Amino acid sequence: MKALRSLIGSATRAKILLYMSLYKETYPRELTINLKLPLFGVQTQLKNLLKGGVLSVKKDANRQMFSFNHAYELRKELLALLKKAMQSLPEREKAMYLKPKLLPRISRKD
Repeated sequence: MKALRSLIGSATRAKILLYMSLYKETYPRELTINLKLPLFGVQTQLKNLLKGGVLSVKKDANRQMFSFNHAYELRKELLALLKKAMQSLPEREKAMYLKPKLLPRISRKD
């Protein structure tokens, strides 16, 4: 993780990218729960990744679903790097990323 963090520049951003490399699509609250990160930090890093073109966002009712931008030129290389970084993590850290995916809360306002 240290090598990936030094390359990417932020531990929070590195964790978000590792998580997204496994699950392909996520929303901010899921990241805060599974990765035990503060919501403000997650939102800031998602905004930076969105601005850089790495991620794209799809709005679904009241939630924003983030995924890798298919038009991002280095997407394949980034995913390969993240896969290799995941393989080099200790088992205890890997377990944090391999939790069951949370389902978004359903709005019951009709």
